Amino acid sequence: MKSFRTFMAEQQGLDEAVVKKGAVAAYALQGRKNGNNAVRSYNKAKQALKTSVNSTTLDQKADKLLSAIMHLLDGLVATRKQIGSVSSQVTSSTVI
Repeated sequence: MKSFRTFMAEQQGLDEAVVKKGAVAAYALQGRKNGNNAVRSYNKAKQALKTSVNSTTLDQKADKLLSAIMHLLDGLVATRKQIGSVSSQVTSSTVI
């Protein structure tokens, strides 16, 4: 029977497979979250453009267009973050 100290000494090393799986899973979850944020922003921009058609004044239409552009830019930023997460996922799966 192993002593507690012997058991703990054997457990000192990191299990690289577990670390690798955890890192890949974390980056995958982060990429999915950023992808969902991008879709949400794009849909908000689409909705803003749809409602701008019904606006009567030029100022209202301009405000709706500016809102749509801001949502599109938010979507692009989220897409960039998603690409970074996927890149990190691939890197961590090959390096670790």
